Amino acid sequence: MVNKKRNNPNLHLIIFVILVLLSGWIGVLLDSILKEQPEGNSLGMGLWLVLPLLTAIILRIIRRDWKDMGINPNFKGNIKWYLVAFAIYPFVTIVIVVLALLLGVTNLDNFEISSFFSLLIISVAGNFIKNIFEEFSWRGYLTPKLIELKVNDWLLYLISGLVWALWHAAYYMVFLPNDYFESISRLGMLLSGCVLMVCWTIMYVEIFRLTKSVWPCVLMHAIEDAFPTVLVTISGVITFTKNGDFWLNPVSGVAATILFLGIGLFLRSIRIKKEHLDV
Repeated sequence: MVNKKRNNPNLHLIIFVILVLLSGWIGVLLDSILKEQPEGNSLGMGLWLVLPLLTAIILRIIRRDWKDMGINPNFKGNIKWYLVAFAIYPFVTIVIVVLALLLGVTNLDNFEISSFFSLLIISVAGNFIKNIFEEFSWRGYLTPKLIELKVNDWLLYLISGLVWALWHAAYYMVFLPNDYFESISRLGMLLSGCVLMVCWTIMYVEIFRLTKSVWPCVLMHAIEDAFPTVLVTISGVITFTKNGDFWLNPVSGVAATILFLGIGLFLRSIRIKKEHLDV
């Protein structure tokens, strides 16, 4: 009986999801006890970031199960997918920004290419490390465990996307400073994040399934945090009109989200065809 409980994948998945969804609020509680911490770099935020991966590692230790973690980079035969992972966000960003320029809903007056690339390199390096914690949680644990339970693709995307998004709840509702919410409410950002991350999840899941590795997902996530996010959210070198931001923001706009969704579904079709050929 003990062994059955220890190896129960359903129970472990439930434990993982619960602790993931609580991790940010545990971090908020920690910060409420430990006062006078730097904004945006508190111990509570650190706990929020690392707790999902720590939970995944502990659950794998309990089950003695490491086979589907995706820790091997699997470069052989997969270099093209690493290149795809690297290129997706810059490609969509360039397409969307060019369209926004043609429609006159964006402004590039503050863009300086030399300072942007310096900031980009620093951001990619830092976010690559940060996204090891994220991607080995969502793609290195949650995704393979849902696949193990034979969850259909659409439910897999929905569950993993919502868990990923709702893990951000404390980040959006508490951790982020008020400067980020001049044009959108905290709840609005959380709700839009749910839609966005469910759509993004298809790309990440399919890159993981095509390569059997988490590392291209870490790379892709780092480029997302560094390229469009630096351009629009962090540095503000690209600004949009109100309507332009809604439709053509390369991070969260409707057009970009549709493109990401289409790319994810295209990758899914390639993976399904590849699996049929391998049978």
